[in-house]
Amino acid sequence: MKCRRYPVLITLLVVGIISAPLAGEAQPTLEQFRFDPPRLCLRDTFRWGFSYRGIPGGLAAVKDFEVSGRWEGPGQQSIRSVLTPTRDDLQRYAADQGRFESHLMHWGPPRKAPGEIRYTLRAVLADGREVTSATSVRYVDACPPPALHMTLAAEPTGRIGFHTTTPTISDFLQGIRPAATNLIWGDLELPPGSVERSPAVVLVHGSGGVGPREDRWAEKLHQAGAATFLLDSFTGRGIVFTAEDQSQLSSLAMIGDAYRALELLATHPRIDPARIAVMGFSKGGGVALYAALTRFQRLHGPAGARFAHHIAFYPPCFITYVGDEAVTDRPIRLFHGTADDLAPLERCRAYVERLRRAGADAQLTAYAGAHHGFDRPSDAPVRHNPREQNGSRCFWEERPEGHLVNRDTGQPFSLDDPCVFRGGTFGPDPAAYRAALDAVKTLVGTEPRPSR
Repeated sequence: MKCRRYPVLITLLVVGIISAPLAGEAQPTLEQFRFDPPRLCLRDTFRWGFSYRGIPGGLAAVKDFEVSGRWEGPGQQSIRSVLTPTRDDLQRYAADQGRFESHLMHWGPPRKAPGEIRYTLRAVLADGREVTSATSVRYVDACPPPALHMTLAAEPTGRIGFHTTTPTISDFLQGIRPAATNLIWGDLELPPGSVERSPAVVLVHGSGGVGPREDRWAEKLHQAGAATFLLDSFTGRGIVFTAEDQSQLSSLAMIGDAYRALELLATHPRIDPARIAVMGFSKGGGVALYAALTRFQRLHGPAGARFAHHIAFYPPCFITYVGDEAVTDRPIRLFHGTADDLAPLERCRAYVERLRRAGADAQLTAYAGAHHGFDRPSDAPVRHNPREQNGSRCFWEERPEGHLVNRDTGQPFSLDDPCVFRGGTFGPDPAAYRAALDAVKTLVGTEPRPSR
């Protein structure tokens, strides 16, 4: 009978050996969750972060992770935030403890009046345990404008204010510059550790203004050794977003903004003026594409400076301009998804084919099944916005110079045209984004090149 006790005793000892370290393990915790700064105006730059410990495999191993936000007040609900890191973002944090720090970001368009916003972190671990943390951010208004810069010879970085005009479509096409000016701005960041003149990219936002998409591109381009200038064409003009009303600001007026940014960046001693590219998304993609027209450069561009590359992501190719086959001799590159129902691929493919026949260095890269906004940093599913203003059924052309008309009806350009309807589909495609990122980094380059 005594012999039978030994297996039981050995089993207890083994269990004790295994369970002892488990009992001493650190409890999973999310802590020191904070925003810097904790008070933000629209389009202010900020970073956010938190520390974690006791999470086996780190953030890379969590089953689910979400950041949600709730405006303080009665009846408010928590909504998944665009700040929620993607799975790719979390893969870098494989240690059991550490600190997550976001890249530099822009405070997005508010959908409510200024006030307090409560943010909650929620992580579901591989074993099903759940940990949370919370903090608050104060959204305020009436923030002062940035300092006005006429030159960047003193090597400034950060927020750069400059003057631009807001011509009507007709005025822009006729080369008329309004007397009134607007103070707008962009955020300039130089690549880390750069000692020589670096290439630069002017990033032009879409209908939602500067947001997570542009911020992530800036981060990746910094890592590739390029300076970035995140141009904000909206905030200085009192615009939040134009997706549901594009009449607030035309892409042509934004081309003027991009030219002014080029002129300013070319004066910076740390930037190579021969290697400044323009890159835009959706509405901003149209800016990057049509800023290549030699006619527009002659009417509105700076003397002695041209963009080195024109990089357009899913631009709307709905308009045929007078002389639009006469473009720069610099590379023009378009990146598009085949499932895009806001800026259909085939409309841009036809334009690129016209450009190529005219001798331009133009190429279009298509990603099968990718939607509008395929490069957005999100793991969220494809969604449909029923309020989005959609001109993909329209065929507009300039006839005669300075006047846009509906090609089929001859009626003057109008967003009330029956060809304009509501609704559009958006959705991230991580594989397409990674392929486009590699292509853009190769295109922009970081090695000095001789001026042309």
